Formats: sequence, structure tokens, C-alpha cells
Amino acid sequence: MRVGFITYGLDRPLTGIGRYTLEMAQTYEKMQGQMDVVLLKAGELGPLAATPLPQVKLVGCRLLPGLLTIGHELIPILARQLGLDVLHDPTAVTPLLFGAGGAAVVSTVHDVIPWSYPGNSALLDELIYKRWLPLKLPHIDAIITVSQHSKQEIVRYMRLPPEKIHVIYYGVREVFRPVENAAAHVKARFQVDQPYILYVGNLTQRKNVELALRAFANLHDRFPDLRFVLAGPSTFKQTNVGQIAEELHVSDKIILPGSVNDQDLPALYSAAEIFVFPSLYEGFGLPVVEAMACGTVVITSTASSLPEVAGEAALLVDPRSVDQMTDALQTLLKDASLRADLRQRGLARAAQFSWDETVRQTWQIYETIRH
Repeated sequence: MRVGFITYGLDRPLTGIGRYTLEMAQTYEKMQGQMDVVLLKAGELGPLAATPLPQVKLVGCRLLPGLLTIGHELIPILARQLGLDVLHDPTAVTPLLFGAGGAAVVSTVHDVIPWSYPGNSALLDELIYKRWLPLKLPHIDAIITVSQHSKQEIVRYMRLPPEKIHVIYYGVREVFRPVENAAAHVKARFQVDQPYILYVGNLTQRKNVELALRAFANLHDRFPDLRFVLAGPSTFKQTNVGQIAEELHVSDKIILPGSVNDQDLPALYSAAEIFVFPSLYEGFGLPVVEAMACGTVVITSTASSLPEVAGEAALLVDPRSVDQMTDALQTLLKDASLRADLRQRGLARAAQFSWDETVRQTWQIYETIRH
């Protein structure tokens, strides 16, 4: 069985879909010889540049408008030329107006944010999710999504039969583990030598970092040495962290390193006192599992898929309640035994997520739908 796997967005800071694409491709790479996978690359491969996997360029498709125009014509031609049995689109945009050249099609739909959390998406995303996907997804052979919550949302908004949608969780890479001497690494790399709480992710308003900033500000008199590191790229509808921090008089305690590379991220997690992820909506919430895998205690929200992903290994707070976030932070900062308990629960929870298992389950879907 030969599979074509579309790679898009790997030549820029990775968001959730880009991370999924990268991890799936790297796992296919590790299993080369057992699995016949061809990368259909829309743009350069970034961290996958040295991959031994065979690759074919989707000319003119580096940006989404190109993928959604030129891609419609190019992909079925390449599918026939390459003899693809299955085509997997991990981006959810499904650029297959003219079919897939006889290949069966899998599309991974990570979430339906334009429907579930309106007003937080670019116009093109709104058009894709509200106009294009409802027309195209009913004709896809199989849909993968990344949580039971996302499955329920896809069924609700796309009016698709539940049996067509398969839940396969993200994995967590082996590099995410407790790092020895993490504090020294963070001091050398980021010049942070005080205790800190951590957020990792983009700074869009949906991520709700303002709530965490306000809770942090409530505590800074009681924990004057504590810092707040917010690591992530600028993005659409970004929260103005600097302005909010200035209004709360905590500007000197906020650290904004931007996107953090994969070599530094495990240490940044490992050295943190607490990881906070107060998002209002997530299809999965991968940073929660990454933090747990590094032995960092987690506070996350009761919204969307996050309780499903965190299980009983994190403190959950109402993402609209600054008081609940403040109390949770204060409790963990003061209670060493609770931190130790949550650390062990988090390590055990994170061990349940594996990219090898994600690929194994995905391959079973390929086998089921191949023509």
C-alpha cells in the first residue's frame, strides 16, 4: 500500500496542525521499510528537510490560497502518477475538488474552531470550514479527529455520521521528558534564573492568556521572585500581553521569548514551577501532555477537549474565572505534596500518548478504506 501524505506549513513556526504533520512524517520516516509513504510537499519541509522519505513538490502550493486552487488540479494528477492507494490530508482543507486520482482519501480535522468559537479565525478559515468542508467532507472515505470532543463538534456542525469519524489522539515525543539541570539550561538560554510559571502556545485571544496574566498579577506581592514566561509566536487576533502586563504593573516579571525551538522546549517545561494552559477552546491541547511528560504540574481549563486530555493529572479551572486560576496557582505554589502527586500522575498520563500508536491506528484506517 502506497500512501501520499500532504505536508503544509512546515517552513514557518509550527502550530498544532504543523506539529501533527511533522510528528506523523517523522514517525513514518522511522518506520520506512514497513510503510510506503510519499510526502506531497506544499512548500519547504523545514525540520523535515533531511528526511529520507520520497517527496514530490506541489508547485505553487506553499500558501493556503495556492493549495486550495492549484492543489485541486495537481494532486489527482500526482496521485495517478505515483500510484497512490491512499491520500492523507492532515491540514483538513481537503484540496480535492477533482478527486484524488483513484486513491482513497483520509482527512484529519483537528477541530472546527470557526464554528465552535466564532470570531477568532481569519476570513479564509471561516470560508473553508463553513462553506467548503460541509460540501466536501461527506465524500471523504474517512475522517480522523483528535479527541472525542472534536468528534462531537464535527458531527454537530458538519452533520456527518459518527461512524465516519475516527478519534486518534496525538502522541508526545520521547524528547519530552524530565531534563536534568534544566534550570541551568534555561538560565543560559533565556536568562531566567528566578522561579517561573510557564505558558506555551500562540498568543491568540482564544488561548485566554489574559486570564493567567491577571491571576499571576494577583499573586506577585506574595511571590515576589516568581516570573511568568509566555513562549509562543504572534498570531491572528493576538492578545496584547505587553499592554496588559503594563496595566497590571507586572511588566518586569513577564518574559516573552517568542517561539521556542524543539531543543530548548523540554528544559523550559522541566524547569517551570507550574504550566498553565487556560484555553477557551482546543481540539486536543498538545502542550498539556508535553508539560506532563516533562514532570511539570499543570493547570488547565474545563473547556472543550482539555479535561479529556488531562484526565485526573491536572488541576482544572473555569477559564472565565480569574479567582479560580489565582487559587489554583496559590495552592500549587504552597503545597509541595500536591505538586509531587500531580507530577507523578502527569508522567503516567503522558505515557499513554505515543506517536507510534497514533501512526499504527492511522495505518489501520488506511487499510480499511483502500480501494
